[in-house]
Amino acid sequence: MEPWLRPDDTTGPDDGAAQHHRDLLTSLAQAHYWLRQHVEATPDEALYWEPAPGIPSIGARLHHVLRASERLATYAFVEAPDYEQLAADASQDWTPPRCSKSELLAAVDGTFERIRQHLQGLPPEALPHLRAVGRRRIPVRCSTILHHIAEHAAYHAGQLILLLRLWQAHQASSADG
Repeated sequence: MEPWLRPDDTTGPDDGAAQHHRDLLTSLAQAHYWLRQHVEATPDEALYWEPAPGIPSIGARLHHVLRASERLATYAFVEAPDYEQLAADASQDWTPPRCSKSELLAAVDGTFERIRQHLQGLPPEALPHLRAVGRRRIPVRCSTILHHIAEHAAYHAGQLILLLRLWQAHQASSADG
């Protein structure tokens, strides 16, 4: 069952911050679910297939999602991150090492588990705190950064689905032709 459809077993009065905290955990779990589901459905030979020049493969896109998620989590959870190093790391997002599907799945699981653990340990009252993001140190609420991790991963999960369908259509047309 998809995480967003799991019954909510919380009872009693709830303050908004605690509910927001639980909703963020659910959003992250949903993004993890979609990424994992679609990488599992991707044949090994499709992981690094590029449909056209300049269109990154499923593996490259997933590498970007994981690196960006880790970077965003650093902004959300680390008091004094190395902003210059994080910016330099961003330049490597789209140049993945070639990994097997099992390695990619382990990376997806590890990244989202680390973020989940940090978020579970974050007191709900810390969600509205401003955090500095990027080289320009733009002030952004911690909760907004965490929402963006889930949104960004979901956005790219949709692209993974489309790339997988394009690969399947390419395979079918190659077999016919």
